[in-house]
Amino acid sequence: MNWIQSQTPEKRKEIIAKGIATKRKNRLAREEQRLLDTEKADVLKQKIKQLELNRDSLEKHHLMDKVSLKLTNKILLREDEIVSGSILWSQTTGVYFLIDCKKVIYVGQSVNVYGRISEHIDKTFDCFAYIPCEKESLNALESLYIHLLRPPMNGNNHGGKMAPISLNKLLEGMI
Repeated sequence: MNWIQSQTPEKRKEIIAKGIATKRKNRLAREEQRLLDTEKADVLKQKIKQLELNRDSLEKHHLMDKVSLKLTNKILLREDEIVSGSILWSQTTGVYFLIDCKKVIYVGQSVNVYGRISEHIDKTFDCFAYIPCEKESLNALESLYIHLLRPPMNGNNHGGKMAPISLNKLLEGMI
């Protein structure tokens, strides 16, 4: 007679039930581990795919950089560099500066800076800059820059006005 046969019928039922429960628990643990391994494998596959896409993009960018260097003597910006340096289109309201030979020659304001600059066909300038500004502050900011910089194309001798707000009015209440 072996050990299990020497047990009482109640004890044998208990041992068998415990064995079945252990087998069930072990099977569930293996299944759970298999699911975790599958999820990990899927995540790793996704990471590998993303890395491959990044590699392909970098290889393409490197090739385009070579072409750009030959054509323009400059390398190309990456998309993230372009995006990080971008300005929201809604921020085209501001004070702008027309510049010629590294001197500000005109200060203006607009709710559409790019559109307004293209209308200055009567002025000679080689570049421009602008400062985004809320619409409510345009007159004050433009006036401050006109008073500070005294650009030659602003003023009565060019048929325009000096500044929307006089310097005295701007300084009123500030001192």
